Amino acid sequence: MTELYDCAIIGGGVSGLTLALQLAQAGRTVVLFEKETYPFHRVCGEYISMENYDFLCRIGVPLAEMNLPKMTRFTVSSPTGEALHHPLDIGGLGITRYELDQLLARLAVQHGATIQEGTKVTDVVFANEQLTITVAGGATYRARTACGAWGKHANLDSKLKRSFLESSRQGRQFVAVKYHLQVPDFPRDLVEMHNFKDGYCGLSPVPGGLTNCSYISDVRNLRAHGNSVAEMERQVLMQNPLLRPYLQEAQRAGKPPIVISQITFRERSTVETHVLLLGDAAGTIAPLAGNGMSMGMNASFLLYGLLLDYLDGRISRPELEQQYTQAWRRLLLLRITAGRLIHQFFGRPALTTLAIRFLKRIPGLTNQVLKLTHGKSY
Repeated sequence: MTELYDCAIIGGGVSGLTLALQLAQAGRTVVLFEKETYPFHRVCGEYISMENYDFLCRIGVPLAEMNLPKMTRFTVSSPTGEALHHPLDIGGLGITRYELDQLLARLAVQHGATIQEGTKVTDVVFANEQLTITVAGGATYRARTACGAWGKHANLDSKLKRSFLESSRQGRQFVAVKYHLQVPDFPRDLVEMHNFKDGYCGLSPVPGGLTNCSYISDVRNLRAHGNSVAEMERQVLMQNPLLRPYLQEAQRAGKPPIVISQITFRERSTVETHVLLLGDAAGTIAPLAGNGMSMGMNASFLLYGLLLDYLDGRISRPELEQQYTQAWRRLLLLRITAGRLIHQFFGRPALTTLAIRFLKRIPGLTNQVLKLTHGKSY
């Protein structure tokens, strides 16, 4: 008979890893499955809102010792180059996923978590008040609870017949690209967000003197240029005069660009067949809001406390699922909705220009938008 874990977590990004770490620190048995092997790069803005600073320190991440760039200024531009410059009061830290994910995984293992790297989950089945997780090759694992933190899109979405998939096929789809640039004079306290037709590109500092360049584009831009990322950048992204110098002149560092597709911003559920979802698997915020990693950590913090209540017998499974859904919606749904609304404006030349001009006239409104998407410490 295989071990019965308290919790099985599918997906080893920041939401899954921080949940595993918290549970392990509480003495719970937890197994986490990650299809890749640490360390590895992910498509990500690599920006963490300062709302998560105290949380990460509490669970053992030595942020104060890591000499991370702290961003306190923000610039956003329209496709024609009209720009808004604004303070970023809450601010954020720059850290690569290559470094952060491996660090979180190592901490989780040190506290007793089981991390199964290079392991793809193929099925999750609920029966007799426990979940059976099947991985490629046929091995199975049993757990009292299971959490899905597999990101924006995975084979398990189809396996669980998630409703957002059908509507996503009929709506707009996006492609995301990420790589690092060597920009010698890029300020360590600045985030830049440059719009282009049907997309936007973020630039922010990360350790090692590098600048993270990550962008999202309507997939039609890529198809219109022979599915060539380089050609799309030349013909679409470089039409923004403020973005063009970075893409033309800066040298790329490290590996080639990472690309993911089939991205949508459709509403998603937080529970599917008794699998509790968090991070992008529960809801995807438009990258322009710059807070996806923080939202994943927030969800892990919410879910951790409720899982303990369930595992200790203080609440039932239906209460666990209902309370998590309600707590998630209270904390994160407004941010995601705001991100979707922002997404409708930006990336469209005329609307973006109007929005930037409007925000320039009302600085207080810009502050409220930034506070909404960047949250507060907890």
